[in-house]
Amino acid sequence: MQDRNNARFMRTLTYTAPGSLEFKEVQRPTPAAGMALVRVHQAGICGTDMAIIHGAHPRARPPLVPGHEYSGEIVEFAPGPHPGSLAVGDKVALFPLISCGKCKVCRQGFPHVCRNLRLTGIDSDGGFADYAAVLAERLVKLPDDLDYRQGALLEPMAVGIHAVEMAAADPRDITVVIGAGPIGLLTAHSLRHAGFAGVLVSDLNIKRLERAKLLGFDAVPSGELTERVAGTSGGEGADLVLECAGAAPAVQTALDLLRPRGRLVMVSVHKRHPEVDLRTLNFKEITMVGARVYTRRNFDTALDALRGLDAGRIISHTFNIRDGAKALALSEDPNADTCKVLISMED
Repeated sequence: MQDRNNARFMRTLTYTAPGSLEFKEVQRPTPAAGMALVRVHQAGICGTDMAIIHGAHPRARPPLVPGHEYSGEIVEFAPGPHPGSLAVGDKVALFPLISCGKCKVCRQGFPHVCRNLRLTGIDSDGGFADYAAVLAERLVKLPDDLDYRQGALLEPMAVGIHAVEMAAADPRDITVVIGAGPIGLLTAHSLRHAGFAGVLVSDLNIKRLERAKLLGFDAVPSGELTERVAGTSGGEGADLVLECAGAAPAVQTALDLLRPRGRLVMVSVHKRHPEVDLRTLNFKEITMVGARVYTRRNFDTALDALRGLDAGRIISHTFNIRDGAKALALSEDPNADTCKVLISMED
């Protein structure tokens, strides 16, 4: 094995074919104009990464280095100008969105829903590697009081921050988060960071509920949620539900829980078309809002929100890059007590 500081080679986890994630040694990238070379320290595994490796993502094509949730250290800039706010040695995390800047929504100031949106780690090589070459303008400097493990949570934290922003709700609202996986818990934390009190977090998985309790949330088993909301609201229903489970029954549950003229934010991206009774949407005049990824502004808020999070309660496991296949297998094991799983490039 070449030394990690060797100028020529690096370790990667590479998606080579559907169902295949291979540990490889490849040539280290050289940053082109406007780019920086980042020595990756920690990378989070996302459901999208698992879809890629199973060949289920519509855009990802092998060979590809996945990983869009990562933090690291700037070790080199390409010759020429680069953002003056960044320097070699800075701790950074990646803002992975690549927008065209030309379509209507980009021109209107919403590049996160660009009609041609692409992401690092999906459409180009990502952070399951010792090094990543990335446009310097898409790096977010981490403050001194956040470490690399926390930095790897910045991207999914921004998802939660954006969901709360899309909710456009009153912190006094009776609020429910359905789904206590990493995104659900980070969304609940984002609500707390925004001043929401008494947020109910629900899931079918008892182990996830226990983790939610350890994070200080009011964790409610799915079978008890309807009764709990009715009791809390005097029978009126929830004001706001954020759906983070990604399962069809969760959408119908959300619609049923909401009071008339309540608000539903769809945080999860459903891989299959859920069957729901849309008459509930009409009869209650429910506002249903989709939330997609995040904005650069959301990353700034997420940096602050991370300071108030016990990251060790979200990060359940860390694997060395050599054990990446084991990390992926554990991440998708429905019986495992997992939350966010990290891949570490730190030897």
